[in-house]
Amino acid sequence: MRGRFRRTKRLLFYGAVRLLQLLAVGLPRGAALAVFAGIADVVRGIDRPAVRRSLAHLEIAARIAPDAGRRRAVVREMFRGTARNLVDLFRLGNGRTRRAVVGSVRFEGLEHLDAALARGRGVVLLSAHLGNWEVLAAALAARGYPLSVIVQDLFDRRSDRLLNRWRRASGVGVVRRQGGLLRAARVLREGGILGTLVDQDAGGPAVFVPFFGRPARTPVGPFRLGRRVGAELVPAWIAMDESGVHRATVRPALPAPGSADPEEAVRADVERWHAILEEAIGAHPGQWVWHHRRWKTPPPAAAHFRNTSSEEPYLDSFQRSRKVSVAR
Repeated sequence: MRGRFRRTKRLLFYGAVRLLQLLAVGLPRGAALAVFAGIADVVRGIDRPAVRRSLAHLEIAARIAPDAGRRRAVVREMFRGTARNLVDLFRLGNGRTRRAVVGSVRFEGLEHLDAALARGRGVVLLSAHLGNWEVLAAALAARGYPLSVIVQDLFDRRSDRLLNRWRRASGVGVVRRQGGLLRAARVLREGGILGTLVDQDAGGPAVFVPFFGRPARTPVGPFRLGRRVGAELVPAWIAMDESGVHRATVRPALPAPGSADPEEAVRADVERWHAILEEAIGAHPGQWVWHHRRWKTPPPAAAHFRNTSSEEPYLDSFQRSRKVSVAR
């Protein structure tokens, strides 16, 4: 019975994806943005748990929304912003509309990415669930940047295959998070860009660092991998303005950590990234995913919120990837 329910749920999800894509591509873009924003208002009225979580998280980030009225406004902006960004995600999946989508992106700071690539050791592009990260990747690929992204498998295989087909059609390489370490390392060693979203409480080795003043568990894999192969760590994000233009920002590469201790060095990288991310979210609070359980894992009692996961599985895998790469 449970298996049948899962199959039905996945089928409905895939059907909804296909239906919404037809709507996003079939309507003029401006009309589609308005229609999807209206759909978001309906969803917000139904998905009360997500609304409550978002409001609670905004209380943590008090400087973003200092009062209840502002918090409600940000949650409304988040739902509508997510829906508006879905329009261009769906339009990326259509060859007829893809060029217009990537052409609507305006970049600031691309010279920082060029400078990092010129060093010849690859780039880990640090980004977040802020704005339309899929459009950011597609726009970089359209400009000739050798970009691959780390992806998480969707619960529905048909939708997962569909999304990855859209990515590849946009010129973006796909590296699966599960078992993709070898390929990720190879992308960097070949001087390419490895895009990753580092703003959620995901699995794997992690450290606790302050995020809006509260300790948040953050994966360290991308930071460790980048430093081990000598790659640059470059922050970047994107946000859609009211007129529907995507504005992407690229920051200078993170400076090399001053500490010789590996744990303190990776912590310094994560803390710098979080400071930059807080600034980006503060500039575009309605386009970050406030409903994600960012602070779901409580910090350990140990001083300085030490790593809660063993490093050994990651380091063993990394050493194997080095041997394979050298052998080739």
